Amino acid sequence: MYNQNNMSISSRYKKFFRAPVTADKLALFQSIFEAREMTAHLALALLKVIHRELSANRNSDPILYKRYAGTIESVRHNTPDILREVVLVWNSQQSAAPEEWFADRK
Repeated sequence: MYNQNNMSISSRYKKFFRAPVTADKLALFQSIFEAREMTAHLALALLKVIHRELSANRNSDPILYKRYAGTIESVRHNTPDILREVVLVWNSQQSAAPEEWFADRK
């Protein structure tokens, strides 16, 4: 009896222990950004993971790409100093920052 109850409790909470998906990481980025706790290092880490996941899975939900673009635009508009630092570090580690980070290049 105890095991059966234990199993039903654990199955109810299973959703809290799943691996985060790209949408979760975008939501985390947005939450940290809106709380004004975003640093350039944290932004770089999260944006690299999100960008890599979106690039690897080209069949992702188009809404995710739109959210990602909106996130970049928010950072560019509200905290350009953070985006500048992210771009500098990104460029030093790779050939170039993603094109969507630059509104004036469109």
